[in-house]
Amino acid sequence: AWEPPDRTQERTPGFQRYNQYGRNSPTHAEVLKIRDRFLTRHPNNMVIACHLSNQGHDLASLTETMEAFPNLYLDMAARQYEFGRQPRRASVFFKKYKDRILFGTDRGREAEMYRSFWQVLETADEYLPGQSWWMLYGLELPDDVLRTLYRDNAMRILNWEKP
Repeated sequence: AWEPPDRTQERTPGFQRYNQYGRNSPTHAEVLKIRDRFLTRHPNNMVIACHLSNQGHDLASLTETMEAFPNLYLDMAARQYEFGRQPRRASVFFKKYKDRILFGTDRGREAEMYRSFWQVLETADEYLPGQSWWMLYGLELPDDVLRTLYRDNAMRILNWEKP
């Protein structure tokens, strides 16, 4: 979303409204540096970065970030099109950071939205149609990881009591 829009971008034309190229906004690298400075200055604050902190396309870099900042938590909203095309690395990442990742969505509450997350997170299905032309692959996460992502982290972070 920070590069000039062209035919090689993975985002469909409908998502180009989010493109920051040519606008008076920081670059992607600058946004990440701003985040890192904030996390460094506030180590005792829990920070939940939406959309896998805009690093879902590069889980190696996001792993370094998670290691550097134990106060960083993530939500996975609108990023299954990124982690669903790197299922082995994503599965390892989700298992390792399961206590710091929350299920989230900004796509409404329709059944199809939940079905798409379910298929990518819970099944071993392959070659699934995604939001763009990339095909996705199921991570087949174990039940304990899924329960933590879907429910337990929100209960703990929001200080909700178990029913």
